[in-house]
Amino acid sequence: MHSSVDCLAFDDLSKMDLHLWRRFQGMDPDLASPYFSAAYFTAVEQVRPGIKVLKFYQDHHPVAYWPFRRGPLGTARPVAGSMDDLHGIIAHPAVTLDLRSPQVRRWLGGYAFSALPYGQRRHGLHGQSGDGNQVMDLSSGYEDWLNRRSAESSNFRREWRKSQKLLDAPGTVVRHDVIDLTSFDRMIALKRAAYAQARHFDLFELAWPRDLLLALLKSGDDGARGVLSTLSIECETAAITYCMRSDRVMHYWFPAYEAKFAKQKPGLALLFSLAEWVASEGIQELHLGLGNAQYKRQLANWMMPVRAGALALSPAQQVATGFTAWGQRLEGENRLLNMPAKYVRKYERMALSGTWRA
Repeated sequence: MHSSVDCLAFDDLSKMDLHLWRRFQGMDPDLASPYFSAAYFTAVEQVRPGIKVLKFYQDHHPVAYWPFRRGPLGTARPVAGSMDDLHGIIAHPAVTLDLRSPQVRRWLGGYAFSALPYGQRRHGLHGQSGDGNQVMDLSSGYEDWLNRRSAESSNFRREWRKSQKLLDAPGTVVRHDVIDLTSFDRMIALKRAAYAQARHFDLFELAWPRDLLLALLKSGDDGARGVLSTLSIECETAAITYCMRSDRVMHYWFPAYEAKFAKQKPGLALLFSLAEWVASEGIQELHLGLGNAQYKRQLANWMMPVRAGALALSPAQQVATGFTAWGQRLEGENRLLNMPAKYVRKYERMALSGTWRA
């Protein structure tokens, strides 16, 4: 079997390439998230140009597309950095790629990943087990999901009753899938305040993340488009969520709520309402994202395994990967030895965001 690899700019993909991309995505349940849709990469390219794609052929037929952004040392990284909660290769599910071949090494020094679908181990992307993507299964409808989760957890039943009481209150108004720039900007302001309070890097210091969310919000492509939802109490906005949908998956992306309403848990109530709306739209899964937060454990039916790690191809990337692993092993042993891990995290943030401020 003859194999070959080309490297293209994303904008140079043909209509046939995009057709095959959508076909491969539709054939693999691991790729159902909007993060793997060509429509998502189109939106990213609009606001942060420079996406490259390795196009793999077998017997002269395209079999896979690997989108990436080239970072330091020639290392491939997710195209939108830390905005990409999931990422990976879009390939025919029966295809296994040799990512260590000279044809790949010609273009890349390595690949750093943090949330790769487990099935992509078949390409040699092993890494380590990640936190997992928490999934609400709505394929049998909202009521079926609600009954199953209620049967399994008394804590869930208590939270649902509290949320339902708020949703049923006369002064509560919920809106889904709206274009509301005032609420959109307030959501970003709340997220920035939360980043500052937690002393995390403020993603929205950069211009392109806001531009990306806005582009997706105005997109009419259900391959990947933004969905804004709001919950108001007595005419005051209490909670806002920004999600991204494909034809069968909704990704819960940027939730925010006003502190004055915290005791009423409007964010959780809005999530319950969102789940009901999602099911009515025929969307089968609501992805809550990575992590082990209590509300995710309560609402999710299962956890999709993901991998985190790096594929080191060039000598320089092998050194950098070894330094990263060394820093992670040392972290927590004492304050002095924590410094390498801190520098590693700083380096990763800078590489992903494209700015030294990260």
